[in-house]
Amino acid sequence: MIDLCIINGSPKKERSNSHYLAGELVKLLDKKVNSKEYYIGNIMKDHSILDSIVSYKSIIFVSPLYADCLPSTMLDFMSAFEDFVKTKSNIKPHMYCIINCGFFEGIQNKIAVNIMENYCKRLGFNWRFGIGVGGGEFIGGSKNLPLDSKMKRPVYDAFLTLKNDIEKNSDKKAENIFVSPNMPEFIYKFAGNMGWKTQAKKNGLKPKELYKKIY
Repeated sequence: MIDLCIINGSPKKERSNSHYLAGELVKLLDKKVNSKEYYIGNIMKDHSILDSIVSYKSIIFVSPLYADCLPSTMLDFMSAFEDFVKTKSNIKPHMYCIINCGFFEGIQNKIAVNIMENYCKRLGFNWRFGIGVGGGEFIGGSKNLPLDSKMKRPVYDAFLTLKNDIEKNSDKKAENIFVSPNMPEFIYKFAGNMGWKTQAKKNGLKPKELYKKIY
């Protein structure tokens, strides 16, 4: 049996795209993988959970991208977790990350993935690789489309690579992966613009009012 810890860094918890992506990964994993998802908000309220986290063989951090970095709540957790790890010895789990963003290009997550890689090394953990997912609002907002559908296929393929690495427990060096939805970028932007215009109308605003300058 392989134990896998999923740490969800999104403030939205179960309503987040991060939770959706974590769930899609779990669906792909073999039954021999025993996984559990933790929300950092809950961990910060109950630090006793940290003892459970460091008992896992593999840990995946799943988080949204906030302005080329990670949410402040995620950074607070990382600081607390580092202090906790310093009190322990002989802890060297495999570590991964999945970072998703609203930008179309998955490569926009590169800085955040690099942060997680350096953080892993600081903890003394065994860094495997990270996945940067672009078009997060589409990926998470189209739950009716299976992950192996044409438009989501790049994410599906990246998750298969992650699945194989977790299950085989390989020591071979792996590279970070950055993927975007398999669709023309202009369609993604068009759909995004329609989305915020719809939200504006629901709040009693006209789209043109959002362009007004505020001094």
